[in-house]
Amino acid sequence: MSRQAPKDMAKERAAAEFNIEELAKFWAGGDEKYRLLQKAYEIIKNDPELVVQPPRNFLELSRDEMREFTMGQIYRVFHVVKDTKDKDLAYEIARATSMYSESFSMRFFVHEMLFRNVINMLGNKEQQDRYNDDISNYRIFGCFAMTELGHSSALREIETTATYDFATDEFILDTPTITGTKWWIGMAAQTATHAVVIAQTIIGGKNVGLNWFVVQLRNKHTGELEPNVQIGDIGEKVGHAGVDNGWIQFRQKRIPRIDMLAKWAQLDRQGNYKPAPNPAVMYATLIPERLSLVTVTTQMISQALTIATRYGVVRRQGAKNQQIMDYQSHYVKIIPAIAFIYMVRSTADVLNEHFDISTAGGKMDPMVYLNHMGDMHAMSACLKGLTGWYSSEILETCRRSCGGHAYSAYNAIGHIIGDWGVMTTGGGDNVVLLQQTTRYLLYRLEQKLEFDEYPDLKFKSSTIYIKDAKRYLENKRWLTNDASDCIKDFTKLTEALHTILLYSIHTARQQGTPSDELLLDSVRVAEMHCATFMFNVCAEKFGQPVGTPGIEPSVLAIMKKLTALWGMHVLYTYSDQGFKEGYFTPEHIKSIEKTYTDMCKSLRHQVIGLTDGFGIPDFVLKAPIAKYDGDIYQTYFDTLLIAPRSTGIPPYHGKYIKPLTERENPNALKK
Repeated sequence: MSRQAPKDMAKERAAAEFNIEELAKFWAGGDEKYRLLQKAYEIIKNDPELVVQPPRNFLELSRDEMREFTMGQIYRVFHVVKDTKDKDLAYEIARATSMYSESFSMRFFVHEMLFRNVINMLGNKEQQDRYNDDISNYRIFGCFAMTELGHSSALREIETTATYDFATDEFILDTPTITGTKWWIGMAAQTATHAVVIAQTIIGGKNVGLNWFVVQLRNKHTGELEPNVQIGDIGEKVGHAGVDNGWIQFRQKRIPRIDMLAKWAQLDRQGNYKPAPNPAVMYATLIPERLSLVTVTTQMISQALTIATRYGVVRRQGAKNQQIMDYQSHYVKIIPAIAFIYMVRSTADVLNEHFDISTAGGKMDPMVYLNHMGDMHAMSACLKGLTGWYSSEILETCRRSCGGHAYSAYNAIGHIIGDWGVMTTGGGDNVVLLQQTTRYLLYRLEQKLEFDEYPDLKFKSSTIYIKDAKRYLENKRWLTNDASDCIKDFTKLTEALHTILLYSIHTARQQGTPSDELLLDSVRVAEMHCATFMFNVCAEKFGQPVGTPGIEPSVLAIMKKLTALWGMHVLYTYSDQGFKEGYFTPEHIKSIEKTYTDMCKSLRHQVIGLTDGFGIPDFVLKAPIAKYDGDIYQTYFDTLLIAPRSTGIPPYHGKYIKPLTERENPNALKK
């Protein structure tokens, strides 16, 4: 079997109907980004400060070792990037290192994305100028102090206070209760010199709402805590061992008035407060955070899928000793997951473009920014929610698909699962996010039905179908029994179903059904809305004829197939909702199931090419059972041979084993 494995891998790779390197270029973001990313991988591969070198193993590092190694990566990346003097290559070096270590990715994300973004999105120009150069050059390290011990995404319940002192022109930050302790704050426990802190703002005895403040936590030179700041470590976590999550309490901590971020809300020396034009802008930083978490999804899940897929084509099992990937129960789980990750990547790119359009428009007219926030919030929320949950299912599928070998830490999937877990709650609990999306969808539907109103946005809204709500509600039945036709009319089909489901919730609310009794339907509607939006984005992007300039023909052809499969996956997954509302008949559902499994089967021999398209080197995957050339068994065995304490007498033998085994048996026959 060990000699057969490389042959199987080579055969699978040769079966790809598309140019694998061209797909990898597409995934990387284009030819130049692909070239720079490959160069970045070569730069970091043999650097002991960026990649753990044999005989040490990244997956064996203790928490303390991981913390130190991760901080060393940040230190080293800063200097490597500085030496390159190439901004694009610098980005790819950080990207490659993030692929190798999720702990590095998270620390980098906290400082570069969360901390910097709050200052740039909510701070005025003077505040941005004051901090941005220090952030870029790591003269300060920042963290994002939002969540509290008793409050996560329920920001209105935040307990931390910032009380303005008219006499000294300062804010006094205080943690009034144990549940008001800032909690789970990445980089806080050991690293951060500064934090952006969200707090209830008290002026003249009146709570004027939430604002963000920049607060120094530590002395930059000594690392000692600033006066009136208390910080501790959260301790052991399921994953992200290299991230120093901590708690923060403020004890009448004074900061200058000018450290309240003042792009949208301002306070002058006389205590005159001008609130933001819409309180929602204080939450706007969560939109790029959630979109970034979706990008992290593609990094982590693509690794797990590559591991499971490569193992699946070289592992043979059963009476016919066939490749386990040939079993329907195997490929019908793996192949839609691969399609999903390609859909997520393209959708995230589009939503990031939408956010950039909103932000650019907001610089000219703040109301443009505010008008787009509803749609951006709803889509970033449901995309984060859907990808979080489905990716958790994919990871468990990958673990099961590798049998007992995935239980070995050396094969990396368990490590990915541990690091991944935070994604289902970090940035907002998925249930809450999906409820918020449905609330927005219902608002749009009700505005259309009652007032015939629909917003004019500078990008194509995810709720564009609500313009046709009245027409969809007049015809509540799918008119064909052939599921193969549904992909041609997928958009109209699902838009009609969405409208019917939303109207059902709307009607139930009007009839007095408590909101709590509609939560399950609300979550499902938001999931389906997001999954359909993903299909529509990709159908538009890949709907052009093969041969159209801009995307290599064989890549476009396979993306068309993946998009169609994703559309059928959406119908297959949510067909129960259509049946419940009378939109689907039993014949519809049978047809959908048959078409879905047939489409998966047709892509069975494309799995290695599709996962090779993620372009992940073996040293990043870390899993011996995912070796590129298929020689998994010898590689796996060799990994264990060089592992610490893999052979020999254990150090506790003399203390616990020998005293038991060396005793004479009194019942033994004496010769």
